Amino acid sequence: MSVVIKAFKTPKGKYVYDRETSSVLSVSDTEFIALKRVENNEASETDWKTLQRYIDQGYLPKNHIERVAFPDTFRYELNSRIQQLTLQVTQNCNLRCSYCAYSGGYEHQRTHSNKTMPLSIMKKSIDFAMARSKESGFLYIGFYGGEPLLEIRQIQTCVDYVKEVYGGRAVMYNITTNGTLFNDKIIKFLMENNINVTISIDGPRELHNANRVYADGRGSFDDIMKNMAHIKECYPQFFRTIQFITTVAPGVDLSCINNFFDAETILAESSIRQNRVSELSSKEAITYDDQYYLTDNYQQVKTLLAALGLYPEEKTSRLFIRNISHVERLHEGLSKQIPSGTLHPGGPCIPGAARLFITADGTFYPCERVNEDSEIMKIGHIDHGFDLEKIEQLLNVGKLTEEECKACWNFVNCTLCCVAADGGTKLPIADWQKEQKERAAKRYTLCDEYYSLKDEIPNMEAIRRSIEGLIRDEPQRGQPIRGYDAEI
Repeated sequence: MSVVIKAFKTPKGKYVYDRETSSVLSVSDTEFIALKRVENNEASETDWKTLQRYIDQGYLPKNHIERVAFPDTFRYELNSRIQQLTLQVTQNCNLRCSYCAYSGGYEHQRTHSNKTMPLSIMKKSIDFAMARSKESGFLYIGFYGGEPLLEIRQIQTCVDYVKEVYGGRAVMYNITTNGTLFNDKIIKFLMENNINVTISIDGPRELHNANRVYADGRGSFDDIMKNMAHIKECYPQFFRTIQFITTVAPGVDLSCINNFFDAETILAESSIRQNRVSELSSKEAITYDDQYYLTDNYQQVKTLLAALGLYPEEKTSRLFIRNISHVERLHEGLSKQIPSGTLHPGGPCIPGAARLFITADGTFYPCERVNEDSEIMKIGHIDHGFDLEKIEQLLNVGKLTEEECKACWNFVNCTLCCVAADGGTKLPIADWQKEQKERAAKRYTLCDEYYSLKDEIPNMEAIRRSIEGLIRDEPQRGQPIRGYDAEI
């Protein structure tokens, strides 16, 4: 009998994750040992009897997944339900950020160039997406670079074209910018057309300027903050809609970035999210030190406690607050039995339907995160449409490791997609993703235990002291982190 389970333990309990019913079961010490042997295909007759007791209760059934494949509905999605169009208005940028994907540090990726999207391709791209998004409700149109505001006139022409030709359609716009090129004319255009703006800023001056510099090496922090102060003073309503993103580079003190956003008065009420430098396809190893993960784990736990109502949300870091929605989605997915037969892991979106990315020369890609010099990622062109054969291949990326996927405990929550498989990368990335999910599952279980203590410890301050006590008592580098890293 083939069952797919994952036995794990935290400082306060032992558990088994049942993939087929998407349930987390609390088990005794003896049951844990027996089910761990079942997981490792080392079960004795007594172990199988332990398993059978759970089967009789409706848990730990045999593996339901017979074949790894995506449902054959993607053609309909591509023809009628495109959700987002991202236009690469330019490949040029006025900054030369050290960790930029286009800095030359990544395999199969382009570098900066002066190439811009001709107006003819821009209009054809809009027509293409509009014709194939009639059942999507909204079409999101994003402007991407390089630095898209270098081509503000093209963007203005694009918006005017949509108004003129598709005035009755529901359209929302977004743009990610480095924040250095704002002037009153640009601000008014963005504000009047309800364009959602995301600005990159990497924390305090010394950290930001260590990576985000102009081509001549000058830091960009002061110019950005000057622009933000101007927008906040003169266009306060628009300023409240701006979102910020901070990239935490290796070696940077995450707590220092967190403290900056807590103390900076200009950005005091702004929405902020963080990401890390991409490790996928990097020519050199990108590694984060123990202090980064310690700080990250601490903030993650506080966020999880806030999601459970055990910690004041206003005291959680704004860099992590969005994680609450991720936790809630994970919780909602528990106890939902997966169907039998043919399934595909949950990572891949439908290439071209979820976030169609069209480059300056009209080439189609699944999204803006892919490597633009990778042939396998090119899924069509504005002159001849989608390459359905390539799209199906990328969509069914799980077939690369079909047998491993069928037997994987993390099948439902897998985030692996074609981006991770680019350039022949398969199992190493999959292992990394699974480890990431293991840690998420353990953090969730730890917080679930705090939830069970609500009646015993109703005082929020006591809970805060308990969690901060875990951090103070952390062991030295290289040892397990008590309270966060459970043994497997």
